[in-house]
Amino acid sequence: MTIQTGYAIADIATLKALTSSQRTDGYSRQVKSDANGLPSWYTFISASSATGDDDLVLLPNDSPSTGRWLKSGGAGGGASFGGQIICTSGCTTAAGGSGKAFQFYAPQTNLGLIIQPSFGISIQSGSNAIAIYRWSAEPNTGMSGKEATPIAQLPNTGGKFNLTINSTYKWVSIFAKNPANSNYLDGVCFVVTGNVITLLGYS
Repeated sequence: MTIQTGYAIADIATLKALTSSQRTDGYSRQVKSDANGLPSWYTFISASSATGDDDLVLLPNDSPSTGRWLKSGGAGGGASFGGQIICTSGCTTAAGGSGKAFQFYAPQTNLGLIIQPSFGISIQSGSNAIAIYRWSAEPNTGMSGKEATPIAQLPNTGGKFNLTINSTYKWVSIFAKNPANSNYLDGVCFVVTGNVITLLGYS
């Protein structure tokens, strides 16, 4: 199979409008502007029957029973932003550069992020299985500075959320319901690539 290059397309509306003859299983296209206005890659999976949300999953305009454009992770998943992974203790056995928190270097307003669990993490099913918290102090085991209410809750399969960072709340951490710990919310080790946060495991 020859890999096609230079196939950027304007936006998700244009991608959804492609006809059945213009999409093949495993074929990828880059859109210049996704739901968050960022460049992103989508791959057509002919067997997928996932529900379209006009961001992570695109249902073609001709509404096939199976066949969806799925957003790909990695650097093509969106724009990078300034910051660093911190709180790496206990995360050294996971992928290099992982940690339990992220420190932002500058304010962010309504930043669109995507959380995706890796193959190696088990999360209890449910609509609020993943919780994202902001902190006014560097995340710590005493939970000093953690907001009482999560800024977003997601199902165990992950998803997208929007985040605002200011001079008070400069840190973010992620918790997930750990089946190995009575389904309590445990801190998760993760990496950040572009605007995609990949959950790797518990310490």
